[in-house]
Amino acid sequence: MPAPDPDHVHSPEQLVTALNALRGGLSYKALNKAHRALPKSTIGDLLTGRTVPVRATVVAFLTACGLDEVAQLPWLAAQDRAAAAHLHRPVGAVRVRTAVARRFGVHPSIQTAESGNELPAYIERDFDLGLREMLRPGGFVLLRGGSSTGKTRALFEAVRETLPDWWLSHGDGDGTPGPRTVLWLDELQRCPVPAGRMRSALAAGAIAVGTLWPDEYDCRIAPRIPGQPDPYAEQRELLGLAHVIDVPAVFSPAERRRAEELAADDQRLRIALNSTDAGVTQVLAAGPELIRRWTHPDLADPRQCAGRAIVTAALDARRVGARTPLTLDFLAAAAPAYLTPVQQAAAAPDWLDGALGYATTPLRGASACLTPMGAGMGVTAGFLTADYLHQHARRLRRAEPLPDAVWQALIEHHPGDTLDLADSATRRGRPETARQLHARLPPAERLRVYLNQECQRALAAAMVRDGQGGADEQVNATLAALGHWAELRERSDAGFPGAARHLVDGLARHRELEALRAEMHAGTPSAAARLSALTRPGP
Repeated sequence: MPAPDPDHVHSPEQLVTALNALRGGLSYKALNKAHRALPKSTIGDLLTGRTVPVRATVVAFLTACGLDEVAQLPWLAAQDRAAAAHLHRPVGAVRVRTAVARRFGVHPSIQTAESGNELPAYIERDFDLGLREMLRPGGFVLLRGGSSTGKTRALFEAVRETLPDWWLSHGDGDGTPGPRTVLWLDELQRCPVPAGRMRSALAAGAIAVGTLWPDEYDCRIAPRIPGQPDPYAEQRELLGLAHVIDVPAVFSPAERRRAEELAADDQRLRIALNSTDAGVTQVLAAGPELIRRWTHPDLADPRQCAGRAIVTAALDARRVGARTPLTLDFLAAAAPAYLTPVQQAAAAPDWLDGALGYATTPLRGASACLTPMGAGMGVTAGFLTADYLHQHARRLRRAEPLPDAVWQALIEHHPGDTLDLADSATRRGRPETARQLHARLPPAERLRVYLNQECQRALAAAMVRDGQGGADEQVNATLAALGHWAELRERSDAGFPGAARHLVDGLARHRELEALRAEMHAGTPSAAARLSALTRPGP
Protein backbone atom coordinates (compact mmCIF):
# COMPACT_ATOMS: atom_id res chain seq x y z
CA MET A 1 0.00 0.00 0.00
CA PRO A 2 1.54 3.39 -0.96
CA ALA A 3 2.37 5.86 1.81
CA PRO A 4 -0.30 8.53 2.32
CA ASP A 5 0.46 11.95 0.82
CA PRO A 6 -0.52 14.85 3.13
CA ASP A 7 -0.30 17.29 0.22
CA HIS A 8 -3.54 15.79 -1.13
CA VAL A 9 -5.47 16.51 2.08
CA HIS A 10 -7.93 19.42 1.85
CA SER A 11 -10.88 18.35 4.02
CA PRO A 12 -11.52 16.74 7.45
CA GLU A 13 -12.60 13.51 5.76
CA GLN A 14 -9.39 13.30 3.73
CA LEU A 15 -7.36 14.01 6.88
CA VAL A 16 -9.00 11.11 8.75
CA THR A 17 -8.29 8.72 5.85
CA ALA A 18 -4.65 9.85 5.61
CA LEU A 19 -3.99 9.59 9.36
CA ASN A 20 -5.44 6.07 9.49
CA ALA A 21 -3.22 5.07 6.59
CA LEU A 22 -0.21 6.65 8.33
CA ARG A 23 -0.64 4.66 11.57
CA GLY A 24 -0.70 1.40 9.64
CA GLY A 25 -1.00 -1.48 12.10
CA LEU A 26 -0.44 0.59 15.25
CA SER A 27 -3.22 -0.01 17.76
CA TYR A 28 -4.78 2.63 20.02
CA LYS A 29 -2.85 1.08 22.91
CA ALA A 30 0.46 1.28 21.04
CA LEU A 31 -0.15 4.90 20.12
CA ASN A 32 -0.99 5.78 23.73
CA LYS A 33 2.15 4.03 24.93
CA ALA A 34 4.26 5.91 22.38
CA HIS A 35 2.87 9.29 23.51
CA ARG A 36 1.10 9.75 26.86
CA ALA A 37 -0.75 12.86 25.57
CA LEU A 38 -2.89 10.51 23.46
CA PRO A 39 -5.60 8.88 25.59
CA LYS A 40 -7.76 6.35 23.78
CA SER A 41 -10.75 8.73 23.62
CA THR A 42 -8.63 11.40 21.89
CA ILE A 43 -7.26 8.85 19.44
CA GLY A 44 -10.78 7.67 18.73
CA ASP A 45 -12.00 11.19 18.02
CA LEU A 46 -8.99 11.81 15.78
CA LEU A 47 -9.24 8.63 13.70
CA THR A 48 -13.02 8.57 13.32
CA GLY A 49 -13.46 12.24 12.46
CA ARG A 50 -15.81 13.05 15.31
CA THR A 51 -13.96 16.38 15.68
CA VAL A 52 -11.34 18.24 13.69
CA PRO A 53 -8.15 17.81 15.75
CA VAL A 54 -6.18 20.71 17.14
CA ARG A 55 -2.53 21.16 16.23
CA ALA A 56 -1.15 19.78 19.53
CA THR A 57 -3.09 16.53 19.12
CA VAL A 58 -1.82 16.05 15.58
CA VAL A 59 1.77 16.70 16.70
CA ALA A 60 1.43 14.07 19.42
CA PHE A 61 -0.06 11.57 16.96
CA LEU A 62 2.64 12.17 14.35
CA THR A 63 5.34 11.79 17.00
CA ALA A 64 3.79 8.51 18.11
CA CYS A 65 3.92 7.37 14.47
CA GLY A 66 7.67 8.03 14.42
CA LEU A 67 7.79 11.27 12.37
CA ASP A 68 10.42 13.89 13.26
CA GLU A 69 9.80 17.66 13.17
CA VAL A 70 10.72 18.04 9.49
CA ALA A 71 8.54 15.13 8.39
CA GLN A 72 5.63 16.54 10.41
CA LEU A 73 5.52 19.86 8.55
CA PRO A 74 3.41 18.74 5.51
CA TRP A 75 1.02 16.93 7.88
CA LEU A 76 0.56 20.05 9.99
CA ALA A 77 -0.16 22.02 6.82
CA ALA A 78 -2.76 19.35 5.95
CA GLN A 79 -4.35 19.74 9.41
CA ASP A 80 -4.44 23.51 8.87
CA ARG A 81 -6.24 23.11 5.53
CA ALA A 82 -8.73 20.63 6.96
CA ALA A 83 -9.54 22.89 9.91
CA ALA A 84 -10.30 25.78 7.55
CA ALA A 85 -12.19 23.81 4.90
CA HIS A 86 -15.54 25.20 6.12
CA LEU A 87 -14.49 28.81 5.48
CA HIS A 88 -15.93 30.42 2.36
CA ARG A 89 -13.69 31.83 -0.35
CA PRO A 90 -13.69 35.64 -0.40
CA VAL A 91 -15.07 37.12 -3.62
CA GLY A 92 -12.35 37.24 -6.27
CA ALA A 93 -9.74 35.52 -4.09
CA VAL A 94 -7.41 32.70 -5.17
CA ARG A 95 -5.32 30.22 -3.22
CA VAL A 96 -1.87 31.63 -2.59
CA ARG A 97 -0.20 28.53 -4.06
CA THR A 98 -2.09 29.01 -7.35
CA ALA A 99 -1.60 32.79 -7.62
CA VAL A 100 0.16 34.12 -10.74
CA ALA A 101 2.88 36.61 -9.85
CA ARG A 102 2.20 38.95 -12.79
CA ARG A 103 -1.47 39.31 -11.78
CA PHE A 104 -0.41 40.58 -8.37
CA GLY A 105 1.96 43.27 -9.60
CA VAL A 106 5.31 41.49 -9.91
CA HIS A 107 7.26 43.17 -12.70
CA PRO A 108 8.01 41.01 -15.75
CA SER A 109 11.70 40.47 -16.30
CA ILE A 110 13.98 41.20 -19.22
CA GLN A 111 14.30 38.20 -21.50
CA THR A 112 17.09 36.43 -23.29
CA ALA A 113 16.99 33.79 -26.00
CA GLU A 114 17.17 31.06 -23.36
CA SER A 115 14.97 32.50 -20.62
CA GLY A 116 11.40 32.18 -21.86
CA ASN A 117 8.69 34.08 -20.01
CA GLU A 118 9.36 32.75 -16.52
CA LEU A 119 10.64 34.99 -13.77
CA PRO A 120 14.29 34.62 -12.78
CA ALA A 121 15.07 32.55 -9.72
CA TYR A 122 14.30 34.54 -6.59
CA ILE A 123 17.33 36.09 -4.91
CA GLU A 124 17.00 35.87 -1.16
CA ARG A 125 16.94 39.34 0.43
CA ASP A 126 18.47 40.24 3.76
CA PHE A 127 15.09 41.21 5.20
CA ASP A 128 13.29 38.01 4.14
CA LEU A 129 13.50 36.25 7.52
CA GLY A 130 12.07 39.21 9.39
CA LEU A 131 9.33 39.57 6.78
CA ARG A 132 8.27 35.94 7.11
CA GLU A 133 8.20 36.16 10.90
CA MET A 134 5.75 39.08 10.66
CA LEU A 135 3.26 37.13 8.54
CA ARG A 136 1.02 36.17 11.44
CA PRO A 137 -2.79 36.43 11.79
CA GLY A 138 -3.75 39.98 12.66
CA GLY A 139 -0.56 41.49 11.21
CA PHE A 140 -0.11 44.25 8.62
CA VAL A 141 3.32 44.35 6.91
CA LEU A 142 4.34 47.15 4.55
CA LEU A 143 7.46 47.06 2.35
CA ARG A 144 8.71 50.60 1.73
CA GLY A 145 11.04 51.21 -1.22
CA GLY A 146 11.39 52.84 -4.62
CA SER A 147 10.05 51.52 -7.90
CA SER A 148 11.61 48.31 -9.22
CA THR A 149 13.56 47.59 -6.02
CA GLY A 150 12.02 44.12 -5.68
CA LYS A 151 9.33 44.94 -3.07
CA THR A 152 6.46 43.12 -4.73
CA ARG A 153 8.50 40.04 -5.69
CA ALA A 154 9.84 39.71 -2.15
CA LEU A 155 6.35 40.02 -0.70
CA PHE A 156 4.89 37.52 -3.16
CA GLU A 157 7.61 34.94 -2.44
CA ALA A 158 7.21 35.37 1.33
CA VAL A 159 3.43 34.89 1.20
CA ARG A 160 3.72 31.93 -1.17
CA GLU A 161 6.26 30.17 1.04
CA THR A 162 4.63 30.94 4.39
CA LEU A 163 0.89 30.85 3.62
CA PRO A 164 0.40 28.63 0.55
CA ASP A 165 -3.09 27.47 1.50
CA TRP A 166 -4.54 30.85 2.48
CA TRP A 167 -6.78 32.94 0.24
CA LEU A 168 -5.15 35.87 -1.56
CA SER A 169 -7.46 38.83 -2.12
CA HIS A 170 -6.85 42.21 -3.76
CA GLY A 171 -7.45 45.15 -1.46
CA ASP A 172 -10.01 46.78 -3.76
CA GLY A 173 -12.62 44.07 -3.18
CA ASP A 174 -15.85 44.48 -1.23
CA GLY A 175 -16.48 43.34 2.30
CA THR A 176 -14.08 42.62 5.15
CA PRO A 177 -11.58 39.77 4.70
CA GLY A 178 -11.91 37.02 7.27
CA PRO A 179 -9.63 34.32 8.70
CA ARG A 180 -6.94 32.71 6.53
CA THR A 181 -7.09 35.56 4.00
CA VAL A 182 -4.15 37.67 2.83
CA LEU A 183 -5.24 41.20 1.90
CA TRP A 184 -2.93 42.22 -0.97
CA LEU A 185 -2.19 45.97 -1.14
CA ASP A 186 0.60 46.32 -3.67
CA GLU A 187 1.17 50.04 -4.46
CA LEU A 188 -0.99 51.06 -1.52
CA GLN A 189 -1.43 54.60 -2.83
CA ARG A 190 -3.58 53.19 -5.65
CA CYS A 191 -5.95 51.16 -3.47
CA PRO A 192 -6.04 52.60 0.07
CA VAL A 193 -8.22 50.68 2.51
CA PRO A 194 -10.27 52.55 5.13
CA ALA A 195 -8.61 52.23 8.53
CA GLY A 196 -11.83 50.87 10.05
CA ARG A 197 -12.04 48.09 7.47
CA MET A 198 -8.39 47.22 8.08
CA ARG A 199 -8.93 46.96 11.84
CA SER A 200 -11.91 44.66 11.30
CA ALA A 201 -9.93 42.45 8.90
CA LEU A 202 -6.98 42.14 11.29
CA ALA A 203 -9.28 41.43 14.23
CA ALA A 204 -10.88 38.62 12.20
CA GLY A 205 -7.48 36.97 11.72
CA ALA A 206 -6.59 38.17 8.23
CA ILE A 207 -3.08 39.28 7.27
CA ALA A 208 -2.51 42.47 5.27
CA VAL A 209 0.59 43.01 3.14
CA GLY A 210 1.44 46.02 1.00
CA THR A 211 4.09 48.13 -0.70
CA LEU A 212 4.59 51.89 -0.92
CA TRP A 213 7.21 54.29 -2.27
CA PRO A 214 9.13 56.26 0.40
CA ASP A 215 7.89 59.68 -0.71
CA GLU A 216 4.31 58.41 -0.93
CA TYR A 217 4.71 57.06 2.61
CA ASP A 218 6.30 60.23 3.98
CA CYS A 219 3.60 62.56 2.69
CA ARG A 220 0.90 60.30 4.16
CA ILE A 221 2.31 60.03 7.68
CA ALA A 222 3.47 63.63 8.02
CA PRO A 223 1.33 65.79 10.33
CA ARG A 224 -1.02 68.04 8.42
CA ILE A 225 0.35 71.39 7.26
CA PRO A 226 -1.33 74.40 8.86
CA GLY A 227 -3.43 76.31 6.38
CA GLN A 228 -3.62 73.44 3.89
CA PRO A 229 -6.16 70.65 3.24
CA ASP A 230 -5.43 67.29 4.87
CA PRO A 231 -6.15 64.67 2.18
CA TYR A 232 -4.25 61.92 4.01
CA ALA A 233 -6.00 61.87 7.40
CA GLU A 234 -7.53 58.43 6.76
CA GLN A 235 -4.36 56.96 5.25
CA ARG A 236 -2.22 58.34 8.09
CA GLU A 237 -4.37 56.31 10.48
CA LEU A 238 -4.11 53.25 8.21
CA LEU A 239 -0.31 53.39 7.97
CA GLY A 240 -0.09 53.69 11.74
CA LEU A 241 -1.24 50.04 11.89
CA ALA A 242 1.61 48.74 9.72
CA HIS A 243 4.96 47.15 10.52
CA VAL A 244 7.30 48.79 7.99
CA ILE A 245 10.30 47.09 6.36
CA ASP A 246 12.60 49.19 4.19
CA VAL A 247 13.74 47.74 0.85
CA PRO A 248 17.10 49.19 -0.28
CA ALA A 249 17.52 50.38 -3.86
CA VAL A 250 20.76 48.38 -4.28
CA PHE A 251 21.78 44.89 -3.23
CA SER A 252 23.96 44.35 -0.17
CA PRO A 253 27.22 42.39 -0.61
CA ALA A 254 25.49 39.29 0.77
CA GLU A 255 22.58 39.65 -1.67
CA ARG A 256 25.00 40.08 -4.58
CA ARG A 257 26.83 36.90 -3.53
CA ARG A 258 23.56 34.98 -3.57
CA ALA A 259 22.75 36.47 -6.98
CA GLU A 260 26.16 35.43 -8.30
CA GLU A 261 25.45 31.83 -7.34
CA LEU A 262 22.18 31.87 -9.29
CA ALA A 263 23.60 33.77 -12.28
CA ALA A 264 25.50 30.71 -13.46
CA ASP A 265 22.16 29.28 -14.61
CA ASP A 266 20.40 32.48 -15.72
CA GLN A 267 21.87 34.94 -18.21
CA ARG A 268 19.39 37.62 -17.11
CA LEU A 269 20.93 37.73 -13.65
CA ARG A 270 24.39 37.92 -15.20
CA ILE A 271 23.31 40.90 -17.31
CA ALA A 272 21.86 42.64 -14.25
CA LEU A 273 24.93 42.00 -12.11
CA ASN A 274 27.24 43.34 -14.83
CA SER A 275 25.22 46.54 -15.32
CA THR A 276 26.64 49.80 -13.96
CA ASP A 277 23.74 52.19 -14.65
CA ALA A 278 21.21 50.80 -12.14
CA GLY A 279 20.68 48.18 -9.44
CA VAL A 280 20.08 44.49 -10.08
CA THR A 281 16.28 44.60 -9.66
CA GLN A 282 15.96 47.77 -11.73
CA VAL A 283 17.86 46.25 -14.64
CA LEU A 284 15.76 43.07 -14.45
CA ALA A 285 12.63 45.25 -14.76
CA ALA A 286 14.17 47.17 -17.72
CA GLY A 287 14.24 50.44 -15.76
CA PRO A 288 17.28 51.97 -17.53
CA GLU A 289 15.85 50.89 -20.88
CA LEU A 290 12.65 52.81 -20.11
CA ILE A 291 14.59 56.01 -19.48
CA ARG A 292 16.61 55.60 -22.67
CA ARG A 293 13.44 54.91 -24.65
CA TRP A 294 11.91 58.16 -23.40
CA THR A 295 14.92 60.47 -23.44
CA HIS A 296 16.79 59.29 -26.54
CA PRO A 297 14.44 58.62 -29.48
CA ASP A 298 15.65 58.93 -33.04
CA LEU A 299 14.71 62.54 -33.80
CA ALA A 300 14.79 61.78 -37.54
CA ASP A 301 11.94 59.31 -37.08
CA PRO A 302 8.52 61.08 -36.74
CA ARG A 303 7.06 57.98 -35.12
CA GLN A 304 9.62 58.06 -32.30
CA CYS A 305 9.24 61.82 -31.83
CA ALA A 306 5.49 61.41 -31.43
CA GLY A 307 6.03 58.43 -29.15
CA ARG A 308 8.20 60.49 -26.83
CA ALA A 309 5.59 63.27 -26.92
CA ILE A 310 2.72 61.10 -25.71
CA VAL A 311 4.93 59.56 -23.02
CA THR A 312 5.95 63.02 -21.81
CA ALA A 313 2.33 64.15 -21.81
CA ALA A 314 1.37 61.11 -19.73
CA LEU A 315 4.26 61.63 -17.30
CA ASP A 316 3.43 65.30 -16.86
CA ALA A 317 -0.25 64.55 -16.31
CA ARG A 318 0.58 62.03 -13.61
CA ARG A 319 2.99 64.52 -12.02
CA VAL A 320 0.19 67.05 -11.51
CA GLY A 321 -2.33 64.56 -10.12
CA ALA A 322 -3.78 62.36 -12.91
CA ARG A 323 -3.55 58.90 -11.40
CA THR A 324 -6.28 57.03 -13.29
CA PRO A 325 -5.62 55.74 -16.83
CA LEU A 326 -5.18 58.48 -19.43
CA THR A 327 -7.55 58.25 -22.38
CA LEU A 328 -6.46 58.05 -25.99
CA ASP A 329 -8.23 61.36 -26.62
CA PHE A 330 -6.11 63.01 -23.93
CA LEU A 331 -2.86 61.72 -25.44
CA ALA A 332 -3.90 62.90 -28.92
CA ALA A 333 -4.82 66.38 -27.64
CA ALA A 334 -1.78 66.82 -25.38
CA ALA A 335 1.04 65.40 -27.53
CA PRO A 336 1.38 68.38 -29.94
CA ALA A 337 2.45 70.55 -26.99
CA TYR A 338 5.69 68.54 -26.87
CA LEU A 339 6.46 68.69 -30.59
CA THR A 340 8.01 71.51 -32.61
CA PRO A 341 6.07 72.91 -35.60
CA VAL A 342 8.46 71.05 -37.91
CA GLN A 343 7.85 67.75 -36.08
CA GLN A 344 4.09 68.32 -36.17
CA ALA A 345 4.21 68.91 -39.92
CA ALA A 346 6.23 65.70 -40.45
CA ALA A 347 3.65 63.56 -38.64
CA ALA A 348 1.79 61.00 -40.77
CA PRO A 349 -2.03 60.80 -40.77
CA ASP A 350 -1.80 57.73 -38.53
CA TRP A 351 0.81 59.33 -36.25
CA LEU A 352 -1.02 58.36 -33.06
CA ASP A 353 -0.96 54.65 -33.91
CA GLY A 354 2.78 54.85 -34.58
CA ALA A 355 3.38 56.79 -31.37
CA LEU A 356 1.43 54.24 -29.34
CA GLY A 357 3.40 51.44 -30.92
CA TYR A 358 6.62 53.10 -29.81
CA ALA A 359 5.40 53.93 -26.31
CA THR A 360 3.74 50.58 -25.50
CA THR A 361 6.48 48.24 -26.80
CA PRO A 362 7.77 46.07 -23.92
CA LEU A 363 11.52 46.60 -23.60
CA ARG A 364 13.56 43.41 -23.56
CA GLY A 365 10.29 41.61 -22.92
CA ALA A 366 9.65 43.50 -19.67
CA SER A 367 8.14 46.93 -19.00
CA ALA A 368 6.86 49.52 -21.49
CA CYS A 369 6.74 53.31 -21.08
CA LEU A 370 2.94 53.17 -21.35
CA THR A 371 0.77 50.19 -20.50
CA PRO A 372 -2.81 49.89 -21.84
CA MET A 373 -5.43 49.19 -19.18
CA GLY A 374 -8.47 47.16 -20.17
CA ALA A 375 -12.15 47.90 -19.63
CA GLY A 376 -13.42 44.55 -20.90
CA MET A 377 -12.53 42.23 -23.76
CA GLY A 378 -10.87 44.18 -26.55
CA VAL A 379 -11.59 47.55 -24.89
CA THR A 380 -8.81 49.90 -23.72
CA ALA A 381 -9.83 52.29 -20.95
CA GLY A 382 -6.60 54.24 -21.07
CA PHE A 383 -2.86 54.11 -20.42
CA LEU A 384 -0.65 54.20 -17.33
CA THR A 385 3.01 55.22 -17.13
CA ALA A 386 5.68 52.85 -15.83
CA ASP A 387 6.38 53.54 -12.15
CA TYR A 388 10.15 53.57 -12.54
CA LEU A 389 9.92 56.09 -15.37
CA HIS A 390 7.46 58.22 -13.39
CA GLN A 391 9.84 58.43 -10.42
CA HIS A 392 12.67 59.51 -12.72
CA ALA A 393 10.58 62.05 -14.63
CA ARG A 394 9.10 63.53 -11.47
CA ARG A 395 12.58 64.45 -10.26
CA LEU A 396 13.74 65.61 -13.69
CA ARG A 397 10.68 67.75 -14.50
CA ARG A 398 9.75 68.81 -10.98
CA ALA A 399 9.52 72.54 -11.79
CA GLU A 400 8.56 72.33 -15.47
CA PRO A 401 5.30 74.19 -16.16
CA LEU A 402 2.53 72.13 -17.70
CA PRO A 403 1.62 73.58 -21.14
CA ASP A 404 -1.77 75.27 -21.46
CA ALA A 405 -2.85 72.71 -24.06
CA VAL A 406 -2.17 69.86 -21.64
CA TRP A 407 -4.25 71.44 -18.87
CA GLN A 408 -7.05 71.90 -21.40
CA ALA A 409 -6.72 68.27 -22.49
CA LEU A 410 -7.05 67.19 -18.85
CA ILE A 411 -10.21 69.29 -18.49
CA GLU A 412 -11.79 67.92 -21.67
CA HIS A 413 -10.49 64.35 -21.87
CA HIS A 414 -9.61 63.12 -18.37
CA PRO A 415 -12.83 62.61 -16.39
CA GLY A 416 -11.16 61.28 -13.24
CA ASP A 417 -9.03 62.80 -10.46
CA THR A 418 -10.99 66.07 -10.54
CA LEU A 419 -10.29 67.22 -6.98
CA ASP A 420 -6.59 66.35 -7.11
CA LEU A 421 -6.17 68.15 -10.42
CA ALA A 422 -8.11 71.20 -9.24
CA ASP A 423 -5.98 71.44 -6.11
CA SER A 424 -2.85 71.03 -8.23
CA ALA A 425 -3.96 73.78 -10.62
CA THR A 426 -4.58 76.14 -7.70
CA ARG A 427 -1.14 75.50 -6.27
CA ARG A 428 0.40 76.09 -9.68
CA GLY A 429 -1.17 79.51 -10.11
CA ARG A 430 -4.03 78.50 -12.41
CA PRO A 431 -7.25 79.50 -10.61
CA GLU A 432 -9.29 79.53 -13.83
CA THR A 433 -8.21 75.96 -14.60
CA ALA A 434 -9.18 74.95 -11.07
CA ARG A 435 -12.57 76.63 -11.53
CA GLN A 436 -13.21 74.71 -14.77
CA LEU A 437 -12.27 71.45 -13.10
CA HIS A 438 -14.49 72.12 -10.11
CA ALA A 439 -17.34 72.92 -12.52
CA ARG A 440 -17.32 69.25 -13.56
CA LEU A 441 -18.49 68.25 -10.07
CA PRO A 442 -22.16 68.08 -9.06
CA PRO A 443 -23.27 71.11 -6.98
CA ALA A 444 -23.57 69.06 -3.79
CA GLU A 445 -20.00 67.81 -4.15
CA ARG A 446 -18.72 71.35 -4.75
CA LEU A 447 -20.44 72.48 -1.56
CA ARG A 448 -18.96 69.59 0.41
CA VAL A 449 -15.45 70.45 -0.81
CA TYR A 450 -15.90 74.12 0.07
CA LEU A 451 -17.12 73.38 3.61
CA ASN A 452 -14.33 70.88 4.17
CA GLN A 453 -11.71 73.44 3.13
CA GLU A 454 -13.22 76.09 5.43
CA CYS A 455 -13.13 73.66 8.38
CA GLN A 456 -9.51 72.82 7.63
CA ARG A 457 -8.58 76.52 7.46
CA ALA A 458 -10.19 77.10 10.86
CA LEU A 459 -8.31 74.15 12.37
CA ALA A 460 -5.04 75.35 10.85
CA ALA A 461 -5.56 78.85 12.30
CA ALA A 462 -6.14 77.34 15.73
CA MET A 463 -2.95 75.28 15.48
CA VAL A 464 -0.90 78.32 14.52
CA ARG A 465 -2.50 80.36 17.33
CA ASP A 466 -1.69 77.64 19.88
CA GLY A 467 1.93 77.48 18.77
CA GLN A 468 2.01 73.88 17.58
CA GLY A 469 5.01 72.88 15.49
CA GLY A 470 7.67 71.36 17.71
CA ALA A 471 11.03 70.19 16.43
CA ASP A 472 10.04 70.32 12.76
CA GLU A 473 9.24 74.01 13.08
CA GLN A 474 12.64 74.72 14.65
CA VAL A 475 14.51 72.86 11.89
CA ASN A 476 12.57 74.63 9.17
CA ALA A 477 13.10 78.04 10.75
CA THR A 478 16.84 77.42 11.08
CA LEU A 479 17.20 76.34 7.46
CA ALA A 480 15.21 79.37 6.29
CA ALA A 481 17.30 81.76 8.38
CA LEU A 482 20.47 80.32 6.81
CA GLY A 483 19.02 80.44 3.30
CA HIS A 484 19.39 76.69 2.80
CA TRP A 485 16.68 76.49 0.17
CA ALA A 486 17.72 73.10 -1.25
CA GLU A 487 17.38 71.40 2.15
CA LEU A 488 14.02 73.07 2.73
CA ARG A 489 12.90 71.99 -0.74
CA GLU A 490 13.78 68.36 0.05
CA ARG A 491 11.86 68.53 3.32
CA SER A 492 8.90 70.11 1.52
CA ASP A 493 8.83 67.37 -1.12
CA ALA A 494 9.05 64.73 1.63
CA GLY A 495 6.00 66.19 3.37
CA PHE A 496 7.62 67.61 6.52
CA PRO A 497 5.08 69.97 8.13
CA GLY A 498 5.86 73.65 7.73
CA ALA A 499 8.77 73.17 5.32
CA ALA A 500 6.84 74.40 2.28
CA ARG A 501 5.66 77.51 4.16
CA HIS A 502 9.18 78.42 5.30
CA LEU A 503 10.57 77.79 1.82
CA VAL A 504 8.02 80.01 0.11
CA ASP A 505 8.24 82.72 2.77
CA GLY A 506 12.02 82.77 2.55
CA LEU A 507 12.14 82.93 -1.24
CA ALA A 508 9.56 85.71 -1.21
CA ARG A 509 11.42 87.64 1.47
CA HIS A 510 14.63 87.48 -0.58
CA ARG A 511 12.70 88.15 -3.80
CA GLU A 512 14.04 84.96 -5.40
CA LEU A 513 11.41 85.23 -8.14
CA GLU A 514 12.71 82.51 -10.47
CA ALA A 515 13.07 80.05 -7.61
CA LEU A 516 9.57 81.02 -6.42
CA ARG A 517 8.23 80.51 -9.94
CA ALA A 518 9.82 77.04 -10.02
CA GLU A 519 8.09 76.19 -6.73
CA MET A 520 4.78 77.35 -8.23
CA HIS A 521 5.20 75.00 -11.20
CA ALA A 522 6.16 72.22 -8.79
CA GLY A 523 2.87 72.76 -6.97
CA THR A 524 4.34 73.96 -3.66
CA PRO A 525 1.50 75.42 -1.54
CA SER A 526 1.23 79.24 -1.44
CA ALA A 527 4.00 79.77 -4.01
CA ALA A 528 1.56 80.98 -6.67
CA ALA A 529 -0.08 83.51 -4.36
CA ARG A 530 3.23 84.91 -3.11
CA LEU A 531 4.64 85.19 -6.63
CA SER A 532 1.50 86.97 -7.80
CA ALA A 533 1.77 89.45 -4.93
CA LEU A 534 5.42 90.17 -5.68
CA THR A 535 4.95 90.68 -9.42
CA ARG A 536 1.65 92.58 -9.31
CA PRO A 537 2.06 96.06 -10.82
CA GLY A 538 2.01 98.84 -8.28
CA PRO A 539 -0.69 101.53 -8.15
